[in-house]
Amino acid sequence: MTQDVFLLLAVALLGAYGVAWSRRLADPWSELPLKTLASAVLAGTVAVIEVSGTPVGAPVRSLALLLTTPFVAAPLLVMAAARARRYGMADGLIAVLYWSEPGRDALRRVVVQAALQQGDADAALTRMPRRDDVAMRAQALAAKGEWQALLALPGAGEGEPSYLADGARVQALLALGRVDEADALAGVMRARFERGPQGPVGYRSTVLAEARVDAERGNLRKVRQTLQQPPVGVPPDELYALVARAAEVAGDRPVASRVYQEAARVAPEGRRRRYAERLEAWGETVPPPVRPRRSGRATTSLVGVLALAYLGQTALDLNLGAFVVGAIRIQASSIAAAFGMGLPGFPFADAWWRYLSYAFVHGGIVHIGFNLWVLFDLGRVYEARRGWGDLLAAFVAGTAMGAYLTSVAQAGDTLLLIGASGGVLGVAGALLADVLRSRTPHDRALTRSLVQWMLLITLISVWIPNVSLWGHVGGVVGGALWGFARQGLPVGRRVGEVAGVVSIALLLVVVTQILTVVWALL
Repeated sequence: MTQDVFLLLAVALLGAYGVAWSRRLADPWSELPLKTLASAVLAGTVAVIEVSGTPVGAPVRSLALLLTTPFVAAPLLVMAAARARRYGMADGLIAVLYWSEPGRDALRRVVVQAALQQGDADAALTRMPRRDDVAMRAQALAAKGEWQALLALPGAGEGEPSYLADGARVQALLALGRVDEADALAGVMRARFERGPQGPVGYRSTVLAEARVDAERGNLRKVRQTLQQPPVGVPPDELYALVARAAEVAGDRPVASRVYQEAARVAPEGRRRRYAERLEAWGETVPPPVRPRRSGRATTSLVGVLALAYLGQTALDLNLGAFVVGAIRIQASSIAAAFGMGLPGFPFADAWWRYLSYAFVHGGIVHIGFNLWVLFDLGRVYEARRGWGDLLAAFVAGTAMGAYLTSVAQAGDTLLLIGASGGVLGVAGALLADVLRSRTPHDRALTRSLVQWMLLITLISVWIPNVSLWGHVGGVVGGALWGFARQGLPVGRRVGEVAGVVSIALLLVVVTQILTVVWALL
């Protein structure tokens, strides 16, 4: 399979997910979902024709990539630009690629959401979709403190947007001193949530509304109790602000001051001003902002190591090329690190370290790019939940089990196994084990997404030649085994750190063995 065919398959896969995502932003038959669907179908069709043995030619493949990639990647690029506060760049992408108001409105919602996360109410209000979104406008007006305008908005209808709008109305009523009305509205939100459906947005909005009412009544104990397990997705400064407000109303000025200072430290600039004004009114010092703590360092480091290994692999293959092993031409990097079966003369074919070393070599830039992207995406989630050591242990377990299951299921076959897919799916399997029993709406949604993604990877592994089904299945199994075992071990970072140290030691030994083979080839 050529690189551009693999890339077309990746575009088709991303496009399929993008269609479901875009339909939540826009009407099903509007420009954004239709362009995403057309791009996924075109990319998938060209790739299927090519894989089925009917070459379409390099010009056709290149044209298909040129036509489809922008419309699959655009929403991701718009989101990234908006989160970096590059609003002009996001506006430009929307204007160039989408030509109807419904299409542009759909991606404007992405920009508005990012601006609200940054506390930038002005940016959110100036980019509000032309077809007004009541829930978004309510959140933007709440961020700006325009309470009367917020309460004058019409209802947001049904579904999760109604929770966002009602949560903003609770803020407005409390700011205007109408505590009993806010309490009643929070009660309505809770009753509606209990009736279902119970989504993560409804859960978060309802819990926050109830906590805000308790804070306004000075019930510090209840606010702290509610926020012991805060809803996923609530910024830290808003949690601090709730505790501070409860302490302030309860008359505990010293506690309120300290917690407002913590809120000011971690808040984005748009919300930081609000806390600074409160502290200055009390004659308190406003602390300097702190940079957000970098999360996912182990994930980023692992991604970097694999990327460096690919650069080394490329340099080695350019300098040494291929060798003949058992009448088969094999690249030098594969001789050094791949997991081989049924290859007479393959050096160290039965060595234990080859069950891990194959993760350090890949079949091309698309192969490693896809693996690194998924690892970066899922790895940070699992690392945030468990820690750096657990992440590395899941990667190692998935890699080893991917090779082992391949050796059992394909005993007697001649093959070379390369790529970090087993380790990446090990992380996915460990994450699935971690969320599988959870009852929170966020984790239930994450469970569904992981299962759907794994089923899709399985279908691709069965359908596409030279993609290792058992390497992928083994990766999930190995990671899940670690994830379930981890739940039975003592809670705390120490166990994970020990597992991480052991994993690093194993990987260092493996790298040493790879370098030994490379030295012999040189």
